[in-house]
Amino acid sequence: MERQSGQSNIYRVEVSGWDASEDFFVEQTVLEWNEDETKSVELRCLLREGCVVFLRLLQPSEEETNFPVPCQVVGIARTDTVGRSLVRLAQMHPGAPICGTARASVSSASRAA
Repeated sequence: MERQSGQSNIYRVEVSGWDASEDFFVEQTVLEWNEDETKSVELRCLLREGCVVFLRLLQPSEEETNFPVPCQVVGIARTDTVGRSLVRLAQMHPGAPICGTARASVSSASRAA
């Protein structure tokens, strides 16, 4: 069965990481994964663009192991009337450059020295 253009998949997830105040948080929400590979969640905690969070699928099946997947915040679109922000995410991959982080700054500084 083919998906129609513009459709998205919805998954229950647990999001964890460090918020804008550098406090650890864990929040259950819904992940919307669009056909164009964009991922977004609505969160109550405040995050900074560029920070790393971890997504874990919440599935009723115990057959599969649900390891947390690292994602980088690539955009914070809006805050609604009850304080939730729409957060756009990009999955991180081993060895890929990390944009806007101390790691990138350190490697740039070491090349300049």
